[in-house]
Amino acid sequence: MLDVLDDESRAHFDAVRAGLEAVGIHYEIDHGLVRGLDYYTRTAFEVHDRSLGAQSALGGGGRYDGLIEALGGPPTPGVGFSIGLDRVLLVLEERGVKPPAASGGVFVVAMEGTRDQALKLTRELRREIAVDCDLEARGFGPQLKSAGKSGARFAVLVGEEEWKRGQVAIKDLERGEQETVPREELVARLRERLAPRVEGATP
Repeated sequence: MLDVLDDESRAHFDAVRAGLEAVGIHYEIDHGLVRGLDYYTRTAFEVHDRSLGAQSALGGGGRYDGLIEALGGPPTPGVGFSIGLDRVLLVLEERGVKPPAASGGVFVVAMEGTRDQALKLTRELRREIAVDCDLEARGFGPQLKSAGKSGARFAVLVGEEEWKRGQVAIKDLERGEQETVPREELVARLRERLAPRVEGATP
């Protein structure tokens, strides 16, 4: 199928692959992948854990760009997925992985030149705490506005110059205070600030 992609579809597929590589997600191109829904468009995917043997699929999905229009609505891009929740929980339990604390939360905000770095940082932080980020490549102001609406307690600002110096900024969205910290100390600083809420104490 990849041999007959038109230019637009090939550019989209290349962008998907570049995005996966930017955040360090390993992937394999499966020419025999079959999903059961006929309204997939462009990219379809599955997530596997090979340690499970023959029943290795944890979930899958894809783009549904034509679905809303087919149901009578306006042309609307879309993406979705489903997971085998019981299988995912079993794998996490076997590996000793605990879900991050959801209280408080963090929103990562990128600059024009740090979008890839921000996505990678988001992925790293999610191993420890509940984190969200912008996926629409919007400007700094709209991202910060989304951070405020998300319910997150803190925003992590990934500035271009700060990133070059190995730093990021933590902004307290309730108090308006902001502090620049070394990247290697980010998780510890966020844990420290989120801990009072996790424990039910007053910050």
